[in-house]
Amino acid sequence: MIKIFTVDEQFSDMRIDRFIKKTINDMPQGLIEKNLRNGKIKLNHKKIKSSQKVKAGDKINIFNLNFEEKI
Repeated sequence: MIKIFTVDEQFSDMRIDRFIKKTINDMPQGLIEKNLRNGKIKLNHKKIKSSQKVKAGDKINIFNLNFEEKI
C-alpha cells in the first residue's frame, strides 16, 4: 500500500522527519529514521535523509508502512 502526501504551504521548509511526525501522529522517531534509510519513504521519488527539508508542492511517498501502537 502506498500513501502519498502533498506538502502544504504551512509546512514549507520543515524537515521531512518532523513533517511525518506531524502528519502521522504517534509514530516513533526511530521508525521514521529506519524507513527513510531503507527507502520506504521517498521525497519526489528519491531516497533522502531525515534532515532534508520539504517545500510546498513536494510529494512524499510512503511504501508499506503498517504502524500500530501497542499498549
